[in-house]
Amino acid sequence: MLKKSLIALLSILIPVIVVYFLLGSKYNYDVIRDYRYDFQNSGAETTAVKVQQGIFEIKSIKNWDTGFIKLKIAATPTGYFAEPYVEIISGRHRSVLSFERGVRGERYINLSPKKKPERQTFQLIPHHLSIKNQQASVILFNNPGMRNHPRVLVIAPHPDDAEIAAFGLYSSFDSLILTITAGEAGDYTYDEIFSNVNRHFKIKGRLRVWNSITVPMLGGVKPEHAINLGYFDTTLEQMSESRDKSVHSLYTGIKNVNYFRRQNISSLTPVTRGKADWQSLTADLKQIILTFKPDIIVTPYPALDSHPDHKASTAAVIEVIKTLNMRGGRLFLYANHLSANNYFPYGERGELAPPPPDLNKSIYFDSIYSFTLPHPKRKILALEAMNDLRPDTSWLNISGAFKIFTDTLTNKLLLRDTTYFRRAVRANELFLVVNFSSLYNTKTLNALNSATPVKKR
Repeated sequence: MLKKSLIALLSILIPVIVVYFLLGSKYNYDVIRDYRYDFQNSGAETTAVKVQQGIFEIKSIKNWDTGFIKLKIAATPTGYFAEPYVEIISGRHRSVLSFERGVRGERYINLSPKKKPERQTFQLIPHHLSIKNQQASVILFNNPGMRNHPRVLVIAPHPDDAEIAAFGLYSSFDSLILTITAGEAGDYTYDEIFSNVNRHFKIKGRLRVWNSITVPMLGGVKPEHAINLGYFDTTLEQMSESRDKSVHSLYTGIKNVNYFRRQNISSLTPVTRGKADWQSLTADLKQIILTFKPDIIVTPYPALDSHPDHKASTAAVIEVIKTLNMRGGRLFLYANHLSANNYFPYGERGELAPPPPDLNKSIYFDSIYSFTLPHPKRKILALEAMNDLRPDTSWLNISGAFKIFTDTLTNKLLLRDTTYFRRAVRANELFLVVNFSSLYNTKTLNALNSATPVKKR
């Protein structure tokens, strides 16, 4: 009898242990550690609430646009094999937030405010998840100026970065989309059409430039407010390290940025000598910023985004802001290539995007802003219009189409779907906000460039 009980216990424990270690390699951090954000100097209103049977009430002394509840949660046994998630219900509004499989510890759950959020009741319904009765903290942010139609400048290191990070946001305000590179690098996507490699990447770059200046129109952006500077993909880090030297396209050998820039139709397009160097890039950014006069600049978070072009883009933006002595605006920071893992945010399309993992209070911000998309499905069309996000032309033949089918099915079944159609099409777009005035503090700059919120396993 004892032997049978032991065998039964092992039959449960061994799969759980195996899955746990597999999850470690999937997420690149220990999923049973607490998320630990530092809200002390963020200006957030923090209040204590009592959670009973998943129900709690917020009584706020001020309006708020972005909120979270910090809760202790734990995956149930089924939550090691299926992604745990929670339904967040307030009145008629329902949203869903997923967590890591095998999760245990403190996490931040998004809350959506009502128009008059002085008193609001929430109900949390866990799935594959346990939420015990507990004292919890509610963190509320009020981001000034968002109701006053701010001017938004979106910095996209490559074509499609603006849509992935901020299509909903830029579609809702007076926005200018500035794409820095042509995006000609990467996979040999159209090999079924172009056998000449050099010609292929030239055409790929021109196609992606055209995407970057036309797709924003789907979000109501004027053609005058969509510009591609034509710099070369994967070269911005080299430009930042050797500022006096011009670079060339690594995939096409092109040296003159006007090869791609001449596709622009906007009269705001900076006139250039054609050199691809750091001085030219910062001069272009300076001209656009002085002309457009943005209240908000949306740009990658250097320490959180692993792509070198993304890091260099924001470095150039910050350099220009400080050169112009700008202090009244704000950076809205995003990470399309989260350094922790390329699966975040977890869960399915249409769910909430939470703050990224921070296990050691490493991420700096002055505020957090969660923009609720009025029409999330329209973002699917914007991403679909970006050629580089779609399946490549291998679907033109039967064997290629079958491979795309099997890969898609396998990734869905094994929860390995890292496409932006799952990761970016969410109920909200979340930004870490940094005031321009904070950029003059050396500690802030160090944190923005070198934060290590997650130590990989």
